[in-house]
Amino acid sequence: MLSPGLLTRWTREALDAARTGDEDLAGEIGSRIADQADALDLVAACRVVADTAVRALRVMYRQPDAGRGEAWVLDQLGDAEQDPARLFAARVVTAYANCDFDSVTALVAAAGASPAERAESFRSLVTYAAGLNARAARHHPTKESENDEH
Repeated sequence: MLSPGLLTRWTREALDAARTGDEDLAGEIGSRIADQADALDLVAACRVVADTAVRALRVMYRQPDAGRGEAWVLDQLGDAEQDPARLFAARVVTAYANCDFDSVTALVAAAGASPAERAESFRSLVTYAAGLNARAARHHPTKESENDEH
């Protein structure tokens, strides 16, 4: 188990590295977390990263109305079906956006048996969140984006 302060610092450093396009550093930090963190640490780090991604989604899209049965859904994943780490990232962010925290925990727990698989899944999540964050920073609200489906 990592100290909360160290886990927070490494998670934020990984996000900062991905935001600046330094995927090597983001991957190195992800490897450090995967090697030294226990399952609860990894869940916590993934939740922090997913929260960053969800904040970006809320800038770009209207919040779904759960009372009307609306929810965030996986969409426009491109080649994610062929990339398990990217699919993991999209699934974690979608589950987190829908406040399905049990699914987030289950997805993280199933992220991979080896530290290398966990590191790749975490790096992909960090990169996915940073990409959404960058898109949100460039986003200019339009009538169309306010009505997009989730």
